[in-house]
Formats: sequence, C-alpha cells, structure tokens
Amino acid sequence: MLKLSQPGEPFWLDVLPGVRVRFRPITVASMLVAREAVGKVFRGEDQDDVGARANIALVRELARRGIVEWEGIGDTEGRPIPVTREAVDLLMENWPAYDAIDNLYVAPALARDAEKNASSSSSAGTSVAAPDTATPAA
Repeated sequence: MLKLSQPGEPFWLDVLPGVRVRFRPITVASMLVAREAVGKVFRGEDQDDVGARANIALVRELARRGIVEWEGIGDTEGRPIPVTREAVDLLMENWPAYDAIDNLYVAPALARDAEKNASSSSSAGTSVAAPDTATPAA
C-alpha cells in the first residue's frame, strides 16, 4: 500500500562525532535535479569509473539541496561557517562525511523507493506475474 503524507520537516542527523547536519526531506524535485546531475556524468566523454562518479554526483546534489543547517563544521581556523553550496561541496570531499551522508540520508530514501517498486502487482492485477519454471520437488 502506498501511504501518502505531506513532506516532513527538516531533521537532524549525527554525521560524525561532534558534527550534526539538518536536512530537508528528499522530495521529487530534489531527486529529479540529482538525476539530471547523474545524467551529465553519463553524457560526458570520460566513461572511466562512470558508476562511481554517478553515485558521487547523486549524493553531492542531494546534499546541496538537502542541507539547511549544521553544527560542528568550521574553517581551517576552527570558526563555524555557514551552509553554502561551496561549503557543502567541501564537506562532501571529506570521505567519512560523504559516506555518512550517503548511508544515513540518501540510502534510506532510495531504499524506500525500491520497496515501493518491489511489491507492485503484475499487469494482470495479481501477485503472480509468470508461470513456474522449475519442476516441483518430490
């Protein structure tokens, strides 16, 4: 069953020890923009490591659109810095931060989308889409 609800409010995630990031929920609009960023990777001339670069583009774009506030992130002098596109890009160059954002923010949204697609009915309207191909066990 597809359960409809209004998009939620921004929420906090503990990304690294001492680092909290507040995210907007991933929306249709943000996912479409992120998919466009992935499309640019596939349309590029350099096709080496295209899968990895596509994943990076998706996570980076969703972070750019999703991060609204943070705590525990500063410049080289340790002074807190505001959330800007450039600052988010710098954050995403930090492997532990990138990995945490991918796992805590992006992956759950993609998993929810996959769950919706995995349990759909067949075109005939039943849960049985194809005949059995294996012989029954004795």
